[in-house]
Amino acid sequence: MKAIRILGLAAAVAAVVFLPSTLPASAQPIDGSYYAGEITGCHEPPCGCDEPPCGSVSFRVSGDGLQVQEFTAYDVPGVSGEPGETCEFLRWTYPSNDLDIEEDDSFGPGSLGWFVVSGSFPSEGSAQGTLRLALPPPFLCDTGVLDWTATAGYEPVGGIAVLPDVSDSSVPNYIPLVAVAAAALVALTAGGWHARRRRLR
Repeated sequence: MKAIRILGLAAAVAAVVFLPSTLPASAQPIDGSYYAGEITGCHEPPCGCDEPPCGSVSFRVSGDGLQVQEFTAYDVPGVSGEPGETCEFLRWTYPSNDLDIEEDDSFGPGSLGWFVVSGSFPSEGSAQGTLRLALPPPFLCDTGVLDWTATAGYEPVGGIAVLPDVSDSSVPNYIPLVAVAAAALVALTAGGWHARRRRLR
């Protein structure tokens, strides 16, 4: 019985040591992933959008997970300076391309005066933030401050969907579970052998 207790204790210790590494990672950007989503409404006027969705957004997280790259807004309505006239930003990519992701998993505000964007990753695989596109006269067009949301997923490339890269940190590590299971199996086998040996005596 003493051998069984020792082996059982060893299995329990192995579970305590190894299981924390199998828990899901905290909220963070997924390295190398493509994010896409919608502009969900006007956060601060002037508002060129009356009813969401008010266009769409897309961007990529760099392979090392340190930057948001090629943040692009599509088909975003704005307010022009002339009464009765409308304006629209068809496709505008943040020109500096790269926005650093901070330790708290936020990025921005990236600002060039006419294109302001910021965001964060509230949970793994999702992102949210605000943006504003505003051109001065004579091409006056202002979207106001808009809210956007996006999720990681498939990137369309020439009509073919490509699965984004996923960092090792976001994939569960099953090796510790195997080790715990093996330790438990050893404990049960040894316990059975020990009990049978005592019965034969």
